[in-house]
Amino acid sequence: MKKTLLTFLSIGVIAASASAQTFTPSAGSPLASGELGVAYNQTINADIPTTAELTGQQILDLLPAAVQAIAGAAINGSTTYPITVSSTVLTVAGLPTGITSDCNGCTVNGGADRDIVLSGTPSAAGVATVDITSETSGETTIQGFTLPFGGTFDPGIGFPIPIPTIPGVMNAEGYEMNIVDPNGIEEANEVFSLGFYPNPTEGNATLDVNSTVAGIASIEVFSITGALVQTSATNVRLGANRINLDLTAVPTGIYMIKAVINGHQALVRTQKI
Repeated sequence: MKKTLLTFLSIGVIAASASAQTFTPSAGSPLASGELGVAYNQTINADIPTTAELTGQQILDLLPAAVQAIAGAAINGSTTYPITVSSTVLTVAGLPTGITSDCNGCTVNGGADRDIVLSGTPSAAGVATVDITSETSGETTIQGFTLPFGGTFDPGIGFPIPIPTIPGVMNAEGYEMNIVDPNGIEEANEVFSLGFYPNPTEGNATLDVNSTVAGIASIEVFSITGALVQTSATNVRLGANRINLDLTAVPTGIYMIKAVINGHQALVRTQKI
C-alpha cells in the first residue's frame, strides 16, 4: 500500500499590492482539487481596476536615472500617488504538470475583467502553489511631470526616455491546487486499517476500522475540492469495528473519508451516487 496522504491546505500567501483589483477566488485560496489522469478545469476571474497607488519611493525605484535627474525632485518618497491603469499583463506560474493557462502573457485593460482558465489533464500528483504575476502600464502626473509607465518620458529635448512597466501591483499569489492520485491513498497504518462499503454509495454506508488499539476515532468527510462537509467522533475498541456513516445529506460526487485515531490517520475514497 502506498503511503501518500491526501491533505487539504489553505496557505494565505498574498502579494503586496497597491491596487484594488479583485480576483475570484481570492489570492491564497484553495483551487478545486484534481485527479491524476482526469480532465481538470478551473476559472479565476481577474477584475482590473482603473486606478492604483504607489508610494513616491516605489516610483523613484522604477524610474531610469535620466528621468530621476529631471523629475525626481518633484517626487516625495513618503507620499502616495494615484496611477491611472491603462492595462496589465498577467502570467500564471506554478501549475502542475499537464495543466496549462490560457492567460500566460494575456493583456487586460484597466476597468475590464478576464476569466483565467486553468485546464488540462494532470500527469503528476501533489500540491502545487499557483501564482499570478503582473506587469502594469499606466501613468501619473506629479507637479506637471507626466510619467508613463510602460511608455516613454519626453523631457522636451528630443530624446524620449523609456520607463518600465510596474511589476507586482496586480499580483494574486499563493493559490493551492491539490492533484490526487487515487491509487496512492493510505488506507492503513501501523495502528489501524480502513474499509468502506458499499462503494460507490447512495448514502448509507459502513466504515470498517480494524484497530490494534482502543480509543476515539475522529471521522472527517472532504469533498474533492477540499471542503470539510461532515465530521463525527466515535469510540473504537481493539479489533474489528463497524461504524455507520450516513452520507445521504451530501451531494453526489467524489469524497475522501479520513479517520484519525491516537494521532494516526488513514483515508478512503468513495463516490456518492
